[in-house]
Amino acid sequence: MASQQTSVFTFLAVVQIFIALFVSSAGEIQGYIGTPGQLRTNAELPRIGSELFDSLGTQTYSNYESNFGLGPNTDISGTYSGLEIKDNDIYGGVYGGSGSNGKYAVGFKGTDMKLYVRRTGRTGLSYFGLFWSSIDDGNRLEFLHQGVSVYNFTGADAHAMIKKRTDGSEYYGSRHYVHWWYGRLKSSAYALFEFEFLDPLYDEVRFEDRGDAGFESDNHYIGYFR
Repeated sequence: MASQQTSVFTFLAVVQIFIALFVSSAGEIQGYIGTPGQLRTNAELPRIGSELFDSLGTQTYSNYESNFGLGPNTDISGTYSGLEIKDNDIYGGVYGGSGSNGKYAVGFKGTDMKLYVRRTGRTGLSYFGLFWSSIDDGNRLEFLHQGVSVYNFTGADAHAMIKKRTDGSEYYGSRHYVHWWYGRLKSSAYALFEFEFLDPLYDEVRFEDRGDAGFESDNHYIGYFR
């Protein structure tokens, strides 16, 4: 099991307990994995927004502007490119609660999805979270700031870290979020991941598929704690 790390989230009175996943040597960047079956963040930050994708049609968007549920006057927002929306199935789509209908985002090799985030008066954000579903070794999350890569985390990294945990088997299978698919995809992991950037910040996220399976995710969160 990974050791616990003191986190900015602790000082912000986060309700849930995060499990430290890694500390990047590239800078002060920390990642956390939620408990098995956790679908949504409980992080309490000065500003945090969510994009659940449920209001979108099942199609491909070359340019989708999102205010992450914070309204037209928010100081943080984002733009997706290469975004494909699908209805929930065994590969993705958090279903139920707060009107969620289970739609999810996916990007494929050659048309990788990207998210560009903005904050008024600053060059980037310090928090990102997502529910990563049907994790494949060839999936890769890359974070950039002003065009420079600041951290990347792969599906193989996620699997390796999950398997080190005593409750690691609980992350496998889609039973946690689409109940009627229970037991249909036990070979794949599903987990909430959250990242905090103390230095540097990030202003771009790339969801890369380096295999042929697609990068499936849902419940994207952006925000800042400083």
